[in-house]
Amino acid sequence: MTVSSVLIATPAFPPGPGGAARYADGLAQVLRARHGLRVVVATAAGPDAPAGVHDRPDGIRVHRIAVPAAPASGAAHWLRGMRHIVAEEAVDVVDVHAGAPLLAGAAARACADTPFVLTYHGGPATGAVRAAYDRTVLAATAYRAQEAVCSCECVAAALPALVAARATTIAPGVDPGDFPRRPPAPAPQILFAGPRSGTAGFDGLAEVLRAAGRLARTVPEVRVEVSGRAATAAERARRARRARSGHGLVVPARPAAGTPAEAYGRARVVVVSAGHDEYAAVLAEAAACGRPVVVLHPGGAAPRTSGGHLWHLAAGDAAGLVAVLDRALGGDVPAGGHSGDAAPDTAWERQADRTAAVLERALDRGRRRTLAVVSPYYPPNVGGAENYAQRIAHAAAGEPGFRAAVITSNTAGRRTSVEGGDVPVVRLGTWARLSNTPVSPLWPFQVRLWLRRLGADAVNAHAPVPGLGDLAVLLSGPRPTVLTYHSGSMRKGRGHLDAVIGLYERHILPRVFRRACALAPVSPVSLASGRPHATQITPGVDLDRFTPGPPPSARARTLLYVGRMERASAWKGVDVLVRAFALLGDRPGTRLRLVGGGDAVPDHKALAERLGVGDRVDFAGELFGDDLVGAVQGAAAFVLPSLSEAECHPIALMEAMACGTPVVGSDVGGIAYIVSPGVTGLLAPPGDAEALAGACRRVLDESGLGDRLGAAARAWAVERYPWPVLTGRYVALLRALLSADHADRCHRSGHGRRGSQPRSPAMAPRRASNAGLALPSALRRP
Repeated sequence: MTVSSVLIATPAFPPGPGGAARYADGLAQVLRARHGLRVVVATAAGPDAPAGVHDRPDGIRVHRIAVPAAPASGAAHWLRGMRHIVAEEAVDVVDVHAGAPLLAGAAARACADTPFVLTYHGGPATGAVRAAYDRTVLAATAYRAQEAVCSCECVAAALPALVAARATTIAPGVDPGDFPRRPPAPAPQILFAGPRSGTAGFDGLAEVLRAAGRLARTVPEVRVEVSGRAATAAERARRARRARSGHGLVVPARPAAGTPAEAYGRARVVVVSAGHDEYAAVLAEAAACGRPVVVLHPGGAAPRTSGGHLWHLAAGDAAGLVAVLDRALGGDVPAGGHSGDAAPDTAWERQADRTAAVLERALDRGRRRTLAVVSPYYPPNVGGAENYAQRIAHAAAGEPGFRAAVITSNTAGRRTSVEGGDVPVVRLGTWARLSNTPVSPLWPFQVRLWLRRLGADAVNAHAPVPGLGDLAVLLSGPRPTVLTYHSGSMRKGRGHLDAVIGLYERHILPRVFRRACALAPVSPVSLASGRPHATQITPGVDLDRFTPGPPPSARARTLLYVGRMERASAWKGVDVLVRAFALLGDRPGTRLRLVGGGDAVPDHKALAERLGVGDRVDFAGELFGDDLVGAVQGAAAFVLPSLSEAECHPIALMEAMACGTPVVGSDVGGIAYIVSPGVTGLLAPPGDAEALAGACRRVLDESGLGDRLGAAARAWAVERYPWPVLTGRYVALLRALLSADHADRCHRSGHGRRGSQPRSPAMAPRRASNAGLALPSALRRP
């Protein structure tokens, strides 16, 4: 399906003035003539253009909506008018131009299920009111858009939270007949290009006049001409007289004489403020006329894209402005030009071609379903839940008919940030940590807000700890929800804390489980396992990255542990491992390497010193990428001495198996469902340092045992844990949940209330195959 019709919703359209009006008009004409689209325009009525429907001779239909002056009533009236037009015209895609506050948001809401593109003309926020508008109203509009168009790169760079992963930069088109390339200007004249509609955008004029005053000492014939809206002529003249500095200034009482192209032709350099909606058009027009441009950014630091014929300067950089103007007036700055100077007559055609491609993508995205992956932790944090959430997000984003976004915590502070990319990542501010759990009192409000902004059709919540994942399930509304539960009991062996955790696991967690349409426990020991609507899908391993190293018998005699070393995670049993290693003192050359970080590292160092093995225990800190893989490939054995069911499904253990490294673990939690004793590794009772030391001694001393265990472990990982197979099962589960009939059953069966849960037809066969889990043996608890 391709785009055959488009509705351009813009607050300004000819005969109204302004760059946004010219932009919309030029785009409409070329989309109609070059691409054969049926083009409908919705715009505001004005003094020269009464309300009503008008069919232009070029085949473009224009709906003009009478909008009251009051902002609130104007937005409501615009919304009603837009809904009527969208329903009447039945277009494929809507192109919403963000100019007047509130009108763009109303137009977006009127689109209903019709895909829409947000075309943003404005520059970076230049004041508190504008910044607040950008972060609230405009942000809500932007996140509902399937695609976004920005008029220049610095706009996209200044608004990453609005247009992350959906921004395309398309410069305004220029008619070469209206803006022909001009020969160098004979006089050292500066043109300050103000807005042709409105009054915002003259903030940099006083700076330019002061800079010209300083330049007059060396360039006495320097002149400044000002173009823009005639209604501000008196104010411009007043500023000019104040900054005159004894040299002549050309400041007309009306806009600069002649056409804008003639004004460009008289100037050697053009200065424009980024604080108004038309400055991108000035960049294109000046470049077409062959004039270098200086952009002043009143909202803060300028982007680092200065050079050539385009310079960006922060407001208040007087020395930088004088230096650039001096170079430009002296001819030391090259003339401006389009990136395609060889064919400037195709500017509008290029713009229309790129816009048509954006409209096609928006139509395609409009048919996609959006999956919101919610996890308290996400890369660059290192851990099993983080890796799992990232794999699911990217697998969904790569599937036809899907797109994905991530909501996670910002472990660096209280501010919410947004990252772009193929999968946008929203990091909610974290106010505190309880044990190892990030929390914030704002999350209940922020989760609802971002699910709505991202247009989430389904939610995949990950819950390795209480908090963000649980909230996502409880606040998902009517959206189908899959809860990936990563933990067994989180009791930590600490009296008061365990009492609180017990209350949570007995009273709150069951409600969360009932609320989810489907559960995806990662192991049989997960608290979500065994429930009627549960489908076990384990984490996987990147088998192309974690590859076998040398045979274990040829490696250094090093025992390796990878994981957290925090006092709140004492159940990891690192102290037991240190005690077990001390019992191997009769094995010369044997070393213990602990990879990871946390507040318990000093405790483990002190324990190793007391036991007399401090010189043979290496604390490597956190390792990533090839360093981590190399550490696993070089170890004689990987040891995981966990003490409780909280060790649900350790990915680090699976990665060691994929590297052909023998594994030694505690016979507890998910470890017992991954390791087949004597076949793919060895198990010891949890907390038994002597038994753990004995298992490690067997791997180090028995001839060929380590090699046999390592080879079998690699084969097991290849058979059971390839990520593409496991994420494929996950995507199939999501598709089943998003099917219309299942979503309806989920709603009608009491989703979110006590009672039976709907089952996906895809769940039963995956439960039968146990989805990548080893079946319990007689040596394991069923």
